Amino acid sequence: MRSVLSVVLLTSSAPALAQSLAGQPLFYIVLLLAALVLLLAGWVLVLKKRLARQQPVEEEAKPQDLSFLSLHDDTSGLPNKLQLQQQFELWCRSHSNQKASLLLLKIQNFERVNQALGHQNANLVLLQIAQRINAAVQQDQELLVLEQQGKQSSKVAHLGGVDFVLWVDASTRQHAAEQIARRLEHKVPEALLIHGCAVEYQLKSGIAHYPQHGVLLSDLIDRAHLAMQNRQWTQTSSQVFHPDLISYNNEKLGLMAELRHAISQQQLKLHIQPQIALSSRQVVAGEVLVRWHHPRRGLLGPAEFLELAEQMGVIYPLTQWVLEKAVMTLAELAQQEIHCKIAVNISSKDLLQDELVDSLELLLKKYKVKPSQLVLELKESALVAEPDKAMRMLNHLAQLGVELALDDFGTGFSSLAYLRELPISQVKVDCSFIFDLHRSDTHTAITGAIIDMAKNMNFMVVAEGIEQPEVEQKLIAMGCARGQGFLYAKPFALDAFPEWVKQWSYSKATY
Repeated sequence: MRSVLSVVLLTSSAPALAQSLAGQPLFYIVLLLAALVLLLAGWVLVLKKRLARQQPVEEEAKPQDLSFLSLHDDTSGLPNKLQLQQQFELWCRSHSNQKASLLLLKIQNFERVNQALGHQNANLVLLQIAQRINAAVQQDQELLVLEQQGKQSSKVAHLGGVDFVLWVDASTRQHAAEQIARRLEHKVPEALLIHGCAVEYQLKSGIAHYPQHGVLLSDLIDRAHLAMQNRQWTQTSSQVFHPDLISYNNEKLGLMAELRHAISQQQLKLHIQPQIALSSRQVVAGEVLVRWHHPRRGLLGPAEFLELAEQMGVIYPLTQWVLEKAVMTLAELAQQEIHCKIAVNISSKDLLQDELVDSLELLLKKYKVKPSQLVLELKESALVAEPDKAMRMLNHLAQLGVELALDDFGTGFSSLAYLRELPISQVKVDCSFIFDLHRSDTHTAITGAIIDMAKNMNFMVVAEGIEQPEVEQKLIAMGCARGQGFLYAKPFALDAFPEWVKQWSYSKATY
């Protein structure tokens, strides 16, 4: 402080000093001014040193350990793929003749958590899930310890994103990885609370055995991932890789890649099967069915590619194409004064698309079609994955004015209370109940009960798979409103539907 005051005093007394120097020889003036400059420079140096001592010293902050960062995931803090690779190589050198398994775990549908909570909160969820997985396997002696920090060991590697890997010693228990995977899938996914919100999630697993399925870590990870994908696609319980999956998967991926281009290449065609009002025998609607004229495989029916398209995320653009073709046909029917509805099947993945309602509304306005002329059919299974979001979407569609129908009614497992909440107006009784209706009293009793239940819930009933006049008569007696099946027409090209309706109206065919 004294140094600061001295500098201030020196600078403040400069005018007086200048007066005292007036009339003095030039030599003395220059000498005195030089001394003054040196004095000021010295005080400035002292001030700089003292100010520097008062500031925090950067060297006191502990630098980040670069080696730690290079071997750990920056979100979860768990060992990353590089550290897993190092430990894998050490294990292989010391266990040359030993069997092991690579267990891959993946958090399902985590992108929805990201969208709902934001990136920062989603990372907090990811951190907690990672900690849960690692805590759940602390007592599993078969697992390779990737890192030991105090009493806590890290037995899980975080590959980045939502993928985790465990290395399982299979020398004493052949199916140890499968048992650990099942336990983790069932016990770890409990809802997490983030800022008062409950976050639901699921874990799915895939397993590849060493050295049976590969000796390189990258190959084992790829094959465990392939096993997990196949499990999702085929809804099987086995999560273990099999060599046949390579060709099987490549075939599926190739087929779906071709499907993405099939629309622009005009390989897809729509057929339609009419629906008849059983009491008046008028054509009231038609259900569109997609066919794929594959250049090498020939004509493919819906069962050969639609389910796969839904599993692999290709179904929504296909549904959009079908919807536009259906709405175009409705516009053509209106121009010809044909009053008939068209039904389109939508999947569970379609219901999860936020833009579905807006795009459909634009489509109806573009072709000047009334929403009530379009029927959207969905299976009960489409409501299972995310029932709350599916219900919201159905309510939005109902508010738009389109008619909603529940397909394969009687084969699902939803409670009646849940079905009552759905904004649907009609149900379609599955053809498995209808086909042998005239031959089996059991089928008659079951079908009658299903129709009565639907009518009591104020649903209009459509019967699929009618092929014999006797079946039609029984359905009329049961109070079924509409029928669809080979008795009236096999599926035919959509372009021919307006003309077919006219011919049916003229003929009023009876059987």
